[in-house]
Formats: sequence, structure tokens, C-alpha cells
Amino acid sequence: MAQINNIRTVSVPSIGKLPLAEKPGSFTPSGVKREHKGGRLAEDGGYTESGTPAKLELNINLLPGADVLALNAIKDEDVTVRLADGRVYLLSQAFVTEPIPVDDGETKMTIMANTSEQIG
Repeated sequence: MAQINNIRTVSVPSIGKLPLAEKPGSFTPSGVKREHKGGRLAEDGGYTESGTPAKLELNINLLPGADVLALNAIKDEDVTVRLADGRVYLLSQAFVTEPIPVDDGETKMTIMANTSEQIG
């Protein structure tokens, strides 16, 4: 049976490993977005490119002692994402996009970075 590829761990230098929920969320590496650019004739068309940031949307367990203020304060950190298949990505100068709420033991957070690279 094939193993499903998902997020195994997320580490932040100032906090350590984040306590991920059973369904940890999604990771989109940085890349390039291409949009069609038309021309007078079909062969005159083409595309334009623009960069897209890396995005990490996580479901976090708020365990006793979890510091929500420290999670909200994540900025300019090199966040490491390890996937179940062994690949490892580094999000350079990453930051939390908005304050996370305290909910019924689980919360959502989004971490973004202008660039990400596969390091393992």
C-alpha cells in the first residue's frame, strides 16, 4: 500500500516543533504563476510570469503550555517543513500572516515566505 504524502513536522527556531493536529494542513512551495497574454494572432500570444510565495496552512493542537503569543510573533524565521516522503523544505524569512485564535483545543495558522527551497 502506498503511503500518502503529507506534512510530517514543522519546526521554527524560536519555538521548536509545532504541535500539528491529526490533519496537519497544506504546503505550497514558492514558484511561478503564468498568465496568458493574447496577441493579434494565436502565434503572437504568450504568457507573463510573476512569483508566488510559499504558503503553509496548518492545523495546530493547543496543548497545555502552548504560547499563542509566541506563535503569533513568528517573523523573519527559517521554518523547516518535513514531508512524510522524506523531502525537506526551508521557508526563508517566514512570517505568520495573521493572529491565531484560541479555540476548542485546535487552531489554524498560516505561515508565508517569499521563497522556499528543497534542502533534503
